[in-house]
Amino acid sequence: MSRIKAVVYAPNALGKGLGKTANDLVIYRGGERFEIVAVVDPSSAGRDAGEVVGVGKRGIPVVSSLDEALSYKPKALIIGAATVGGYIPPGWKQDIIRALELGLDVYNGLHHFLSEDPEAVKAARKGGARIYDVRKPDKSKFRIWDGSVLNVDAKRVLVAGTDCEVGKNITTMELYLELKRRSIRACMIGTGQTMLLLGAEGMVVDAVPSDFVAGVVEYYVVKAAEKGCEVIVVEGQASILHPAYGHVSLGILRGVSPTHVVLAHTAQRWLRAAFEEKMPLHDPSLELKAIDLLNPYPDWRLAGIAIDTHFLDEEDARRELQYWRRRLGVPSTDPLRFGVKEIVDWIMAR
Repeated sequence: MSRIKAVVYAPNALGKGLGKTANDLVIYRGGERFEIVAVVDPSSAGRDAGEVVGVGKRGIPVVSSLDEALSYKPKALIIGAATVGGYIPPGWKQDIIRALELGLDVYNGLHHFLSEDPEAVKAARKGGARIYDVRKPDKSKFRIWDGSVLNVDAKRVLVAGTDCEVGKNITTMELYLELKRRSIRACMIGTGQTMLLLGAEGMVVDAVPSDFVAGVVEYYVVKAAEKGCEVIVVEGQASILHPAYGHVSLGILRGVSPTHVVLAHTAQRWLRAAFEEKMPLHDPSLELKAIDLLNPYPDWRLAGIAIDTHFLDEEDARRELQYWRRRLGVPSTDPLRFGVKEIVDWIMAR
């Protein structure tokens, strides 16, 4: 399947926390769905997007405006930045409307659904464009967990986490790509908008009513197995012990009922991310204990721990990884810096 030429729209967000979707699209050059031809971010205009994100040149220019981006002849615009509350600022709206009027399909991961916005719908009709609200759930797939996932023969790998923003997307993608390099029939299931944009099957589960989260995830895992996937890698969200988002994490855990878990964590983090109130981060061993108590599949294995060490120099990063390897007795790596070969070895051997 040919990839769609797309521009990522991330004003003043590339390389920052609010630009997580844009960052991952740059790291993986659009993944399996898109070919990223430019990123719109006036604050970094003139630079290579990969250098802004911190992964080296990716051959993707950062431009200051939509007009500049149009010179690269994109077929789609991806909103790659988040906003507080998920609203669309007026300046963004103007560019999005113009893109639709010019015939560019728009992929939107914000809580504000453009398909329900009269102005956006009118612009799309005028330009013959389509609106894809990535977060909008497919209600036809809402279902209660029924245990059918426990009859799946494929290895079910959950990328769990100790917190938000610990590298679950990166870990999921790196595991999937390493499995593919080995010619293993692998499938990737996303539970957030970024992974869906990168090419994963799935649904944004925090937009799914809580009763159905486990069942929706189970549905996608079972379907992947029916397609012949030998290993199914599923992106987790937050952490089971997270006081704000743990209910979503738990639904994913039960939906996957994983045979293997890879735990994502950030080096030297002691407080939960993105909260003004200082909220202590639980020790990773407690997250693993919760997984053990709540996983419907009792014989699961820990296949590795993925540590985000991007802010450490190489010597300190390797020291951190060695600490976790000794402590947990499993492979420990920073997926983006050192790869995930050993973790995949463990998954396939056990």
